[in-house]
Amino acid sequence: MEKRIRQIILIIPICLAALSVVSAQIPNAGFESWVSGSPIEWTTINVPPYLMPVTQSADAHSGTSAMQGTVISYFTVSYPPIAWSGFPVSTAHGSLNGWYKFSPIGGDEIEVAVIIFENGSPVAAGGLSWGTSASGYTPFSVPITPSAITADSAWIEILIIPSNSSDSVHFGSTFIIDDLSFGAATGVQESNSANPSMFTLSQNYPNPFNPSTNIAYQIPANGMVHLEVYNILGKTLATLVNEEKPVGKFTTTFDGSQFTSGVYFYRIIVTTRDGKSYSQTNKMILMK
Repeated sequence: MEKRIRQIILIIPICLAALSVVSAQIPNAGFESWVSGSPIEWTTINVPPYLMPVTQSADAHSGTSAMQGTVISYFTVSYPPIAWSGFPVSTAHGSLNGWYKFSPIGGDEIEVAVIIFENGSPVAAGGLSWGTSASGYTPFSVPITPSAITADSAWIEILIIPSNSSDSVHFGSTFIIDDLSFGAATGVQESNSANPSMFTLSQNYPNPFNPSTNIAYQIPANGMVHLEVYNILGKTLATLVNEEKPVGKFTTTFDGSQFTSGVYFYRIIVTTRDGKSYSQTNKMILMK
């Protein structure tokens, strides 16, 4: 039951992603305006007065307030803070920037995702999750790729996720986010020309998704890469990558249009030429 409740909470944002407000840039980007316990022009999972994981904080990077998100417990269920906004934009952007503080528990991470649309179809996206503790305000930048495009709307989601896809978020993990802004490309692109020093399988973005999502990974040495998607019963549904790859960063797309709504998993296995092996499994949610 607890897992199902968490799934429903995470599915809510994709249902409202197409909603927009009258704004050409990020609405209420400094989180200065609030009503009924939630930031104006943003949607949260708050249910006043009982369920309030997203709250107004006076600990601001600039101005008088910021958005605070805390994992809370209600009837023994852990609820992560989730906030999202859909709005018009007049041009494409290369990055989403902001400032944060973070106090993680049990390896929890902040996740920030952004999708850029044109005529109702996603044309670019970016996603970043990190679990580094920050007691003072620290800048972050989410690359949006590709950046050289036209666009008419955008969607942003901010939440706390567990570092392990099979785990739950932990009571008390807290972030403070302030001063969001769009900017130029940061230079961090998903390209095999980069030379990462460690293996990484990123959380897919967007998540939840409908019908497609991007999966990024990086490998520190040349090797055989096998990336597949399977359901909760362990049945393989799609093989996304099954080939030799050079050292670098890569992004592939999973199209879920042939599958029903639900929880799915993607697993990567990398065997490098020097005999090292890497593997990781992450969870994703398809909502139609």
